[in-house]
Amino acid sequence: MAPDLVTVGGLTGDNVISADRTVALAQAGGNGAYSAVGALIWQPHVGLVSHAVETYPRATIERLQSRGVDFGGVAWSGERLATCTWFIYDAEGNRAEELTSPPESLAEAGFPTDRLSPEEIIQWRAVLAARVAPEEISYSEFRDHHPLTPAQIPAAWRNAKGVHLAPSQPDVMLAMLDHFAPGGALITADPGSQLATKSLDEITPILARLNAFLPSEVELRALVPAAGLGDALATLAERCPGSVAVKLGPKGALVWDRAARTSVPVPAEPAKTVDPTGAGDSFCGGFLVGLVETGDPVTAARFGAISAAKIVAHFGADSALPTDRAASRAALG
Repeated sequence: MAPDLVTVGGLTGDNVISADRTVALAQAGGNGAYSAVGALIWQPHVGLVSHAVETYPRATIERLQSRGVDFGGVAWSGERLATCTWFIYDAEGNRAEELTSPPESLAEAGFPTDRLSPEEIIQWRAVLAARVAPEEISYSEFRDHHPLTPAQIPAAWRNAKGVHLAPSQPDVMLAMLDHFAPGGALITADPGSQLATKSLDEITPILARLNAFLPSEVELRALVPAAGLGDALATLAERCPGSVAVKLGPKGALVWDRAARTSVPVPAEPAKTVDPTGAGDSFCGGFLVGLVETGDPVTAARFGAISAAKIVAHFGADSALPTDRAASRAALG
């Protein structure tokens, strides 16, 4: 049976240092996986369009598949990637994410692999910043060299009801819009740095075709600088005919109300945060389900907030599974 919901994005390996300084190495992540799980919290069958390399944990793939993620749109590669991106969080939840290394580099440099002191985190970041390894290929670089294409998507998925485009290069997003929009799918997108580093004029061909655009606060401020969040959402709404909302992490989200010309706050769902990685992606997966089911962006943001709360309580994209869908729906109130 073809899935009604599809997410398009990456499968990556992540090294995490959480806000309490706990170290979690080689976590199975990726915006495609996290957004798929965010949708899976509500629906039992979600299609994934991605690229899986040999080093992505097979146990995670099997767990995702057994819990309802359809890998029919995944291109498989025998390539082995050793380098993971480091997500290093501070006490306020901000993160550094531009540094990469193989997981074993931490121990090889003489650092503990379970928990670091504040001083050790500063030292480790300096080590990472000084690393020079031009021969290494990160997961994100692999994706840039092997872009996702509609050719890898099963023909039966063309009539999906909802599709989420996780951060990807603009040409990938446009190709996916060309593929899924004629079938009538509601299509949502998360800009990531791939779109947020461009001008509004450059990304308007994408915005103009979306049913929802879901930047983070950092991305919204980059796209519409020197504007308050409400004014920035209003600016996006002039170019995007669908819903626009900004993800604010533990502060929840703001959803633009076109009729009232104001932003509507949606609070975050209470959660004990272990690892914020993937929270925004899982929010988008939940938002997609809510928008398809109700057509109301504020309600969709509630779906997203509940999905994000499930994800941040664990390390790794698959750790929130299995999920209690009845409890999730009860939480909507």
